[in-house]
Amino acid sequence: MTTICAPDGRMLYGGDYNPEQWPEEIWAEDMRLFKEASINEVTLNVFSWSTLQPNEDTYDFTRLDRIVQTVSDAGMSIIMATSNGALPSWLSLAHPDVERVDFYGRKHRQGERHDACPNSPTYRRLSAALAGKLAERYGHLENVVGWHVSNEYGGWCYCERCAAAFRQWLAARYGSIDALNEAWNTAFWSGTFHSFDEIGLPDFAGDGIDGNRAVLPGYTLDYKRFFGESIREAYRIEKAAIREHDAGTPVTTNFMGPFDNYDYHSWDQDLDIASWDCYPQRDTKPSSTAFWHELIRGVRHGDPFLLMEQTPSRQNWQNFCYLKAPGQMREMSWHAVAHGADSVQFFQLRRSRGGCEKFHGAVIDIDGSNRTRVFREVADLGGELKRVGARLLESRSAARVAVLFDFQNWWSLESCVGPTRSLDYLAECERYFAEFARRNIAVDVVPVGADLSGYRIVLAPCLYMMREGLADRLRAYVRGGGRLLLTTMSALVDGNDNLFQGECPVPLRDVAGVWAEETDALPPDIALPLVGGAADDGAALGLCGMLCDIMHPDSDTRVLARYGGDMFYAGTPAITEHVFGDGRCWYVGTMPDEAAVRAVADGMLTGLGLAGYDSPEGVEITSRVAADGTVFTFVINTTAHAQTVSAPCSGKDLLGEASVKAGDGVVVAPYGVMLIA
Repeated sequence: MTTICAPDGRMLYGGDYNPEQWPEEIWAEDMRLFKEASINEVTLNVFSWSTLQPNEDTYDFTRLDRIVQTVSDAGMSIIMATSNGALPSWLSLAHPDVERVDFYGRKHRQGERHDACPNSPTYRRLSAALAGKLAERYGHLENVVGWHVSNEYGGWCYCERCAAAFRQWLAARYGSIDALNEAWNTAFWSGTFHSFDEIGLPDFAGDGIDGNRAVLPGYTLDYKRFFGESIREAYRIEKAAIREHDAGTPVTTNFMGPFDNYDYHSWDQDLDIASWDCYPQRDTKPSSTAFWHELIRGVRHGDPFLLMEQTPSRQNWQNFCYLKAPGQMREMSWHAVAHGADSVQFFQLRRSRGGCEKFHGAVIDIDGSNRTRVFREVADLGGELKRVGARLLESRSAARVAVLFDFQNWWSLESCVGPTRSLDYLAECERYFAEFARRNIAVDVVPVGADLSGYRIVLAPCLYMMREGLADRLRAYVRGGGRLLLTTMSALVDGNDNLFQGECPVPLRDVAGVWAEETDALPPDIALPLVGGAADDGAALGLCGMLCDIMHPDSDTRVLARYGGDMFYAGTPAITEHVFGDGRCWYVGTMPDEAAVRAVADGMLTGLGLAGYDSPEGVEITSRVAADGTVFTFVINTTAHAQTVSAPCSGKDLLGEASVKAGDGVVVAPYGVMLIA
């Protein structure tokens, strides 16, 4: 396990600081204000390439030297970025190969982020050179506690260099053009290739229908795999340059969510610690934010992660720049910690005076003082983290329930032309995660290659694509006593997005104990009732919609719910349960509402002893467990009104300094947090 903390052992508290945008005379005052707020870390140098390297042959670190010295003299830790999240203008003009070509074939020029072609030899050479010089200059400093490569990688490139690299990647992957044609089913619409040299990129002028869909889905799927590996290789080159001068300081890059450009799970061996930038919208459910915390934690197999960015107040990259209400920033920060964050960091520490993020929130606002509401709240949270944060470092979840999540499956579902454009893989995974979160039962979000043996329940909604070996591992999991949830749009295609031949879900047909013969797609304004499984039962379980499998259960399969309403398949099975080996498989052939999901969860939990905690709606109870067995229990009120909660355990509230006894009614303030140990 890798964690990052301050040299004195404190949890990192700080974020992005861009003093190069400001007159030097205000730096000292910023340091004073940071210390007043108990901020102990700054992330430097995220977008400074043009300042550090004014031309290809010249480097100038004099200003960064003074910044580093100012920060170090103030006792601050530093996460040092490699500064190449945006290209300098001289580089784009001198070497146009560094710029991307977009889906529509348009060549870009300097001025935007996410614009470097990762397959450009020039970009790789110069970005690695800069990273190496930074590590040589600052890697020996004790207070440089982490390296931050690039920034929020995103997007794709469709240039000729990428096309050539893609052809080489395909030749290595398939070995022969015949194998590729078989994998992509290129006989469709006369798409057969006779050599790798004939293959371009799935862009607008070629195979692409839009940015996600293509005539040959396997084509786009492989392109996304290839480009994600290209981005990862560019990261590796920079990391290697850092390692030439700094052998041990952890290296990371900051992910985004909800975001599916790249397969984050494939980065597990490249990151020393995972990190991400958390920007929920006004209507984002806390369970959805929790899902992403857990997903990022799952990148490194359950190790804690860094909350690299969040806003202390408002975020301007949304349609409505809402303000976090008093206490809400604190609640969201502790929410991240409760789900595995080993830091709390902000974008930004001082508000920009210009540029497209000048209306983004900051710890220090344009008045430059400590008098704002936001600053006072940041300082209060800083005091709490200074007091108790170090005790939480490296503690982990003890979940016995997991959601199986696959980015490549997400890509495949997005590429589908049918059965409905309404299907949202992420939303379907969050649908089931939210029900267990409502019960305050811990849930990990894990990749398809994860070890499942420690989980009693595995939720795998819309697991459409079965890559090699996955079906066998799920079969073994259920046979060994596990409880598995499958849904409509599960186990339909192989790793090349070609349909399995047989009774769906073909590779898990024996496990599911049901054959889904057809699937109906309903418009958004139609919902069907779900009724009890017995033909004459009629007990209402809830509603369903979007997709409805028409299913035939095996003789030993129990029907839990049937479709009601007036469709021709009314009365046929909608939800089933099948015993397989020592375990069971639930098959939900539709998209159920909350009431029906609740009924499914009731059945899956029966007899397992995985009791959660009762709490009012909007109050979350979760735990982290330290290596010495200490359990830290978080009670978090995500609502704007006070809630009375039955204390889940006895102990001391480390934030309120009061003792609590299990079962006692305690009042949790609006956006209030308790931490019991």
